[in-house]
Amino acid sequence: MEYLYCGGRFDFDYNDAAFEKKVAKDYRAILLNDVNKLLNNSDVVVLSSRLAYIGPYYFETDGMLDQDIVEMEKRQIERCTVAVFLLDNSACPGTIAEMVYAASLQKRVFIYYVKNEKETESALHSPFWYPIILSSKINSYDVDLIACDSFSEARDNVLKMIKGQMLR
Repeated sequence: MEYLYCGGRFDFDYNDAAFEKKVAKDYRAILLNDVNKLLNNSDVVVLSSRLAYIGPYYFETDGMLDQDIVEMEKRQIERCTVAVFLLDNSACPGTIAEMVYAASLQKRVFIYYVKNEKETESALHSPFWYPIILSSKINSYDVDLIACDSFSEARDNVLKMIKGQMLR
């Protein structure tokens, strides 16, 4: 059984009215086929006989403790066998830290990122070029970089890849 960790920014906040509509568009909620599975803390969601989702889950509640979230997601990354990261062009320091941590643990890592042609410091055309390249250098055999032209293309490619893993 492969254990999947799916990093990326949560583009919603439970304090906003009707935030569930945004949750439904999140690639993890689509993968889990249930908004509630992403919003309610769960240990493992079996996706197929070969693949199980282990995190992250959306933890923000009135009583949340930031230290507990970091510890839980750290353990999920340690437990995973495959880690997927979806980077758009928005600030996501938690996702970047998770990505570098997964690479340092020699996990199988897939980094889907949205190109920004205005970013010219690197041939990757991503504001996250440094941590992406660092992850590749730390784990030179098991990091795949997939450039995408838009967030929706990246999300669709991630889902296609994961569903392909489920069917193998």
